[in-house]
Amino acid sequence: MIFMITHVVLFPGKRNAYIEEYKKLAPFVRQEVGCLEYEIFVDSLDLRFDNEKRDNAVVLLEKWESIEALQNHSRSNFLMEFKEKVKNMRQNSKYELLTQM
Repeated sequence: MIFMITHVVLFPGKRNAYIEEYKKLAPFVRQEVGCLEYEIFVDSLDLRFDNEKRDNAVVLLEKWESIEALQNHSRSNFLMEFKEKVKNMRQNSKYELLTQM
């Protein structure tokens, strides 16, 4: 099992538009062979935790059956179209690729 955690920093005021584009993409990705989970998160506003609250960031959490399934997803037309739509919204992103032990 493979987990991909992507931290995306967006230009100010672009988070809601990015999330809307993600919500259009997600149903298609979730139907891809090997996709177990595909979600988007923002920083929690729960005051019980000392958590950084960033107005211009999202975290994407993906769970895949295999690295091959993730690689197939990375070449999908759905993802290419999404990347084109959000390219001017993103400042940068970094990812963590994890495997379950």
